[in-house]
Amino acid sequence: MEFDFLYKSAHDILKRANSVLLVAHRKPDGDAVGSTSAIVNWCAKEGIAVTPFCADPVPPHFMYLRGAERYATDPAEFTRGHDVVLVCDSGDLRYAGVAEHMSGMRHGPVVLNFDHHVTNELYGDINIVDPKASSASEIVYRFLRHIGAEIDQDIATCLLTGIFADTGNFSNPATTRGSMEAASYLLRRGARLHDIARNLLRNKSVGTLQLWGAVLSRLKYNEKMGVASTAIFNKDLGGVDSEQVEGVSNFLNAYLDAKVIMVLKEMPDGTVRGSLRSADDVDVSEYAKVMGGGGHKKAAGFSVPGRIIETEDGWRVEA
Repeated sequence: MEFDFLYKSAHDILKRANSVLLVAHRKPDGDAVGSTSAIVNWCAKEGIAVTPFCADPVPPHFMYLRGAERYATDPAEFTRGHDVVLVCDSGDLRYAGVAEHMSGMRHGPVVLNFDHHVTNELYGDINIVDPKASSASEIVYRFLRHIGAEIDQDIATCLLTGIFADTGNFSNPATTRGSMEAASYLLRRGARLHDIARNLLRNKSVGTLQLWGAVLSRLKYNEKMGVASTAIFNKDLGGVDSEQVEGVSNFLNAYLDAKVIMVLKEMPDGTVRGSLRSADDVDVSEYAKVMGGGGHKKAAGFSVPGRIIETEDGWRVEA
C-alpha cells in the first residue's frame, strides 16, 4: 500500500520522540479536535510525552472527548524544545495558526502532517495526506490500525466524532465506503454515538435557531451559476456565539438543490470569512484558492478584509 512506509516512519518518529507538540487548527471543528484527541489518548497509552495545542480554545461542546480539556493555547509552547510537531487537519501552517510560531523554533523539529485536504502544501518532513479520505480522523484511524494500536472506547469516540463531523452526519459526498467501514469498526470498539450526536447535533440554543432563521431569510440563488448564497452580519450575532452558525453551510448543502453553497460571515476583526460547499462535481477548493484560502473539493473556505454589502445581484465585499 502507498501509505504503509509513511505510517511506519511516522510511528518510529513518535516512539523515539522526547516531546511531541500536537497541533489542531485554529477555530477547531469536530475533525480537528477528534483527530488530535485520539492521538493524545494513544500517546498516553504508549507513554509518549505529548502536548496538544490550539491557537483558539476548544469549544465546550467537545468536552465529552477524553483529552479535550488538555489543549494549550499559549504560543510559548513553541519555545519549550519539542522535537516533533504533528499537525492534523490543516492544509498549511497559516490555517493552523502556527506559521509564525513554527518559524521561530530554535531547534527545527521533525514535522508530521496528517491531512485530507487536496490543497495541502505538503509542509511536513512526513506527509500523510490523502484527499480521498473523509477526514483527518479517518487518516488517524488508518494510521492506528496499521501500527496495530489498541483502539479503546475513548479513542474510538474521538475518531468517530471527526468522521461524523466531516461527513455531515454521513450525508455529504465525503461519506464513502472507507468512512462507513471506519465508522462501523469504531462503533464495534465502543464509540459513544449517542454522546457524539447529542453534542454535535442537539447543541443549538433558541437564540441560535432564531439567528439561523434570519440568515436563511436572506438566501439568494443565482440560477445561471447554480450558486446559493447568504450572509451573516456582525449586528446579527448579539449574544450568540458566532461559532454556532458554522453549520449553516453544511445544512444548506445537505438540503438545497444548488451546485455551490456560499455563506459569508463578517468577523469582529474586520474580515469576511467565506464558507464554500458543493454536493456536485464543482471543486470549491479552486475558488477558495483564488481568494487566498483553501480546503478540499467539496468543502473550502477563505478570509478577506472588508464588510458585506447587499446588492440586487447578490453580495459584495467592500474593503
